Amino acid sequence: MPDFNKIIREIKRSLSGFDKSIPALQDKLFKEMITEIKRLDTKGDNLAITVKNLSILTSIKNKLNRLILNKEYVAEIKEFAASFNEVYKLQFEYWKSIDNTFKPKPLLKAIRNQAVTDTVKSLTTQGISANVSDAIIGILRTNITSGGSYSDLAEQLRQSLTNTPESKGILDRYVKTVANDSIQQFNRQYTQIVSNDLGYTWFRYMNTDIETTRCFCDKMTDKNYFHVSEVPEILKGLGCDIYAKTKLPYGMIDGTNAENFFIRAGGWNCRHSINPVAERQVPKNIRDEVYATATYIAWKATK
Repeated sequence: MPDFNKIIREIKRSLSGFDKSIPALQDKLFKEMITEIKRLDTKGDNLAITVKNLSILTSIKNKLNRLILNKEYVAEIKEFAASFNEVYKLQFEYWKSIDNTFKPKPLLKAIRNQAVTDTVKSLTTQGISANVSDAIIGILRTNITSGGSYSDLAEQLRQSLTNTPESKGILDRYVKTVANDSIQQFNRQYTQIVSNDLGYTWFRYMNTDIETTRCFCDKMTDKNYFHVSEVPEILKGLGCDIYAKTKLPYGMIDGTNAENFFIRAGGWNCRHSINPVAERQVPKNIRDEVYATATYIAWKATK
């Protein structure tokens, strides 16, 4: 029997192995930044507003980038990028077990290659510089140009570069979000393309809920089975709070709609998979309930 859980397990494995060095790396960054800011001129406990202090920022940013993009981290990125090939292979095996005539479109290989390229860029110089190093330099620049307190600056760096029970450090948050979203969205995109080609209209929202699972994802895993015609109504939140800016449940990516929901799922850092299922696999009471709705009837009329 086809087992989509193999793909879910491979994604979990790749993610758990990738970010193991990040907490220690963040701690090292914090210690190095504390050393670096000792180079700044001060007046009492306040930073001096000088050209010299501002000129130091460029060398600090370069050091940040060098520290983050060390050999161990780069090797982990290379290993993580290889996991996209494994997911691609498992997807092929899954669909081949369902339909022995299945052959992946060239488009699927192109999507995989682009996903790997974009992920590596986001996790290396381009993404790290723009989303991590620039944020730290922004903290330094703001404090220097305002003549801020040296001790306050040190505390801001601690809050930004270390993990606490309340929040993760900036590097940890960024790297984990990029890694999770890149491989999860690639997997969902592959699934959506093949599902559309083969005419699947029923799906399951799968994966184990954890302590930080959002209300929307919690509701969806409880719902379990859903029909494609239900998606516009599902995006109204299933009773969860709606973020006024996006008009979507909290945590969802702005612009999520009935078409791209199958790729974006519950939003940033979502760990859930949307898996196609044959109509016969859906419990009869769920099918009957959906087929009796005006939404389904209207959807069916367009087919």
